[in-house]
Amino acid sequence: MHWNPLDSKNIANPYPLYKELRENAPVFKAHTGEWLITGYPEIRQILKDSQFLVGNKKEWLNKGITYFNQKDQDFSAIADAINTFILLINPPEHTKIRKLVMAAWDDRVVEKIIDENVSSLLKSLRGRKNFDAVNDFASHLPAMTIAQIMGIPPEDYVHLRDAGRDMIKAVDPYNTYKDFVVMTDAANHFISYFSSIIAAKTLHPGKDLISKIVVNNQKESPPLSASQLVSLCIFLFIAGEETTIGFVSTSLLNLHKNPEQRQWLTGHMQALPTAIEELLRYDGPVHLLGRIVGEDLEFEGHAMKKGEVATLCLASANRDARQFEQADRFLPQRTPNRHIAFGSGIHFCLGDWLAKKQATIALSRFLKAFPNYQLDMDQIEWNNNLSIRSLKKLMVQV
Repeated sequence: MHWNPLDSKNIANPYPLYKELRENAPVFKAHTGEWLITGYPEIRQILKDSQFLVGNKKEWLNKGITYFNQKDQDFSAIADAINTFILLINPPEHTKIRKLVMAAWDDRVVEKIIDENVSSLLKSLRGRKNFDAVNDFASHLPAMTIAQIMGIPPEDYVHLRDAGRDMIKAVDPYNTYKDFVVMTDAANHFISYFSSIIAAKTLHPGKDLISKIVVNNQKESPPLSASQLVSLCIFLFIAGEETTIGFVSTSLLNLHKNPEQRQWLTGHMQALPTAIEELLRYDGPVHLLGRIVGEDLEFEGHAMKKGEVATLCLASANRDARQFEQADRFLPQRTPNRHIAFGSGIHFCLGDWLAKKQATIALSRFLKAFPNYQLDMDQIEWNNNLSIRSLKKLMVQV
């Protein structure tokens, strides 16, 4: 069995490869040196096991520099930018930072912002016969929404969104030298921008998320440092962007490919929240998560060494027939549905509610506005990233 996550065939449809791996070796030592975990019970076990840690990204960064034989190249800005990414740190720091964010969050305000943004985007599409569901619709929603939540001026969200698409590569375990260069530029841009924003909101706090975090942080003992606050702001801005873009646009594709289920759903829109859970299970955006083996141990009959990497394939686990009946079918009424599209355990995705809420409102409004939409299946393009799998182009005809 050959594991090649960047093969274009696998990115377009990774599920046959996942099935082969899962059914033959759900715990598999790949030629890349990592442990590839593709089974549902195995991944659930790892996600809740304190012996498996999130990765040390500074160590990963140094390995990347060495690998590309570019020791004179300064990639340190990437490490600075990601030092407080909640996905990449362990307790007790993880617990403290997650609590700080949750204390500043207000679901009611957020839902109103999403609703207004979806309405605005759909209004801009009225009267058009063709448009790109990714670049004309889905790609704008998460950045517009999180920018308003964080108190970022509306004129800034576009350049931050573009930088975010480069910066998100930092959570991908597979990077090229070009990726490192692009991430460095994005990191420097973000660090400069959020340093200024935080300084301004420290002097004149408002009611936005950044202001609340800054004020609450001053009560902490010890408080987060300036660089940690900047990194946290970067994480909050980019964390749900690519996943939401990917999920909304891929859901439109999967509804198109399953016309009977789509027809049923359009007649039973009250069931959309259940269908959202099934769309996440069937083809969610987050495919790969990394963990580090914290100590020498035995797992499912395999001897794992401290420091080795375990890559968890969430999307494969969500198609595991040991957990889900008719696992390869999209069934919008599926209950119960214990998928792990956003992981589980202490690192369960902080943006889970936000992603689902954006997708629910976006799909509900889109299906109402364009109930008979069709897709040009010859013009589908995927981004070259399997960790967070997303469409680059999806042409719609209405």
